[in-house]
Amino acid sequence: MAAESPAPSPAECDQRRAWVYWLLGAAMLVATVAILHAGRGTLAWYDEWSFIIDRRGHSLDTLLRDHNGHLVVAPLLLYKVLLQIAGLTDYWVFRAALAGLHLAVALGVFVLARRRVGEVAALVATVLVLFCFAGADDLIWAFQISFVMAVAFGVWALVALERNSVRGDLLACLCLIGALATSGVGAPFVLGALVIVACDDRRLRRAWVVVVPLLLFAIWHLKYHPANQLSFHELPTVPRFVSELASNAVGGLAGLGIDYGRPLALALAGAVILRFAVPRRVTPWLLAMVVVALGLWGLIALDRSWIDMSALVPRYIYPGAVLVVLIVVELLRGRRLAPRSAAIALAVVCVAGLANYGVLRGMGGGLRSNAEVLQARLGALSLVADSVAPGFQPAPREDPQITARGALEAQIDFGRIALTRDQLVVASVAQRAAADAVLLSVPQVTVEPIAGVSGGAPNLLAVSGARALLVAGCQRIIPTDPGSTVDIALPAGSSIELLSSASVPLYLRRFGDSYGETPNLVVGAGQATLLSAKRDEGGVAWTVEAKPSAPLTICAR
Repeated sequence: MAAESPAPSPAECDQRRAWVYWLLGAAMLVATVAILHAGRGTLAWYDEWSFIIDRRGHSLDTLLRDHNGHLVVAPLLLYKVLLQIAGLTDYWVFRAALAGLHLAVALGVFVLARRRVGEVAALVATVLVLFCFAGADDLIWAFQISFVMAVAFGVWALVALERNSVRGDLLACLCLIGALATSGVGAPFVLGALVIVACDDRRLRRAWVVVVPLLLFAIWHLKYHPANQLSFHELPTVPRFVSELASNAVGGLAGLGIDYGRPLALALAGAVILRFAVPRRVTPWLLAMVVVALGLWGLIALDRSWIDMSALVPRYIYPGAVLVVLIVVELLRGRRLAPRSAAIALAVVCVAGLANYGVLRGMGGGLRSNAEVLQARLGALSLVADSVAPGFQPAPREDPQITARGALEAQIDFGRIALTRDQLVVASVAQRAAADAVLLSVPQVTVEPIAGVSGGAPNLLAVSGARALLVAGCQRIIPTDPGSTVDIALPAGSSIELLSSASVPLYLRRFGDSYGETPNLVVGAGQATLLSAKRDEGGVAWTVEAKPSAPLTICAR
């Protein structure tokens, strides 16, 4: 009979497990580099400007006022700290903070998974979360600190609850308070904690862990009466919406998209139902994870189900994906993954991450384009700051939260991100067109009727399909082709006079290379008109393109 091999010593076990932690650290590094690189060159966008412009100061109302119905005091405080450190110019610091929160979520998943399925399988689960690039919104857009922070607080509340000690319960209570103070995404984790505590024999002694956060949240809710975003009349659509959210989360994890995510989510739901069919095999933790996931998707459905296709928004993938991983881990509790199998599993996970990297890169490219346009729009705004109303919106479509006053004050306090005049002159085509859009919406060029035309010769830049004649010191344009055009230089602070027997559409540009598809101004038929450009800091003349269909007289005043 062969002698049994001796059991490995603790030192040997530690040595065998060391590769898991090395790989975990490498995966964290790769994920961080990928996220930061994909988001390079971006700036604050959309809701972030509400924090920057509308939440100045540190009064209780400033900190505790809701944002779209959510208590956001925790991310708001973080934003205030980061603004003091990095300002508006070093936006990478905000994204680094977001990446750090993502790592905290992944580390919490590793701790929870390690206790259930061992370190090797926990590594696979954690890498799956780290490379969940399908949730690109939550990994690149710094404002999603609110989502990722809520998930981090929630996951670490679960880690602390499992310690089953007074210190652990205190930490869990603080994390649950943080989750509720971050966004609505944190609320389902409180439900999960409630399930865990309720299933404990010491439920009455541990109830404070959940009661205290809920009591504080209730006090805030009664005091500030946040706007109710939930649409209970949409209840019939909630099950379908929840299934789509779950499918999108599972498909995002697998790198296959929602079409393949639907059968995978159905398989996961079947596994959960089969487990629940045998009550003795259902652990409080599995019940809690399912409650958190359904609570998350249900709240999103009540909040967003009235918006078509909103279940497919990438920002909802990340929190759902984390919970899907925790549910799977709980279903596999007690099982271990062999190192050889882990190599295959990790390879599959990395392929899924690569498949989703395009989503991450696309999100970064979109935010980068928006940042470039925003810099140009704010640059144009700075040229005409003295002649715009405080509430003027320089970027009404991309960043409607930005007002003229808010943008100027924010850049005084936190650093200039607007392009200078010299930078606008050599900027990209898209940036120069964006600058012109702001200047045209102010507006800087106006028309008004006058009694008649007289004066000197204007500066004609180009004449096409027409003849230009000098008549009484003015230029008379006589069309010879149906598509005749004449380009006229109009320096800031100057005027020209126009008169034609037919209406004349006018197209304007300043920094841009092309005109819009529709005329910016029109000279009325038979009406002498004064076209004036306001004086500003631009230093670049306007170009006016007139398209006359009858003889047109142009004089420089």
